[in-house]
Amino acid sequence: MKKIDYRGAVIPIILLLVWSVSAQQKWIDAAFLPPLSTVWDEFVKGWQSGELRENVLASLIRNLAGFIAGGLVGVSAGLALGLNTWADRFFSPTLNAIKHVAVFAWIPLMIMWFGHGELSKVIFIALVVFYPVFFNTYDGIKNVPHRLYEVADIFQLSATHRFFKVLLPAAAPSIFAGLNIALVFSWMATVGAEYFFVSDLGVVNPILDGQNVFKMEVVLYGMVVIAVIGLILSKAAQFFENYNLRWRQPSEK
Repeated sequence: MKKIDYRGAVIPIILLLVWSVSAQQKWIDAAFLPPLSTVWDEFVKGWQSGELRENVLASLIRNLAGFIAGGLVGVSAGLALGLNTWADRFFSPTLNAIKHVAVFAWIPLMIMWFGHGELSKVIFIALVVFYPVFFNTYDGIKNVPHRLYEVADIFQLSATHRFFKVLLPAAAPSIFAGLNIALVFSWMATVGAEYFFVSDLGVVNPILDGQNVFKMEVVLYGMVVIAVIGLILSKAAQFFENYNLRWRQPSEK
């Protein structure tokens, strides 16, 4: 059984202690660093009113829609260019050039093309997801060892069996690594989309509300919610990657 490493919790605990002591001793103005209890009160208030659940649910649905769209397009394009030399030579130079454009530079175009609505947010998230999934899938297919092709030829596998029994399993680690990265990036993109686009519901709303009325406890409450969800998604991505690739890990005796 794998042992849990608690060392990663040391710095957060120290920061919380410093925060608590600083607030109690009033070393920093409460307007800039409110006590932990005040932030907790905002969390309880948001939970009891149902606002927290509505915001989190809206953001997760938005995040999931963008992740699925970007992931499907990324995997499909990566496989298509990785398996087809003509498509690779035709499209790869353009995609390699576009990837150097910062994703936030696309926001003005998306606003002009699709407005401030939900579609713009989902497309933005999908765009952020697309690149790591596409390039990892492409690299995974391109880096399949040549000896596996020779084995497929020896057994005279059909094109379908060659793809599903040889190429896809060999490229799976790279594909899942791309999906893992994309899931983390998709949450960052969700937060960015809700900040730059108009959003009725979302986890960024408490931060914007607190900023407008200069209530630091509301801002910090929103930041903590975003951080916790991001951590959960990161751990979930690692779990699913390890689970789907468990056949590659040597069994423990």
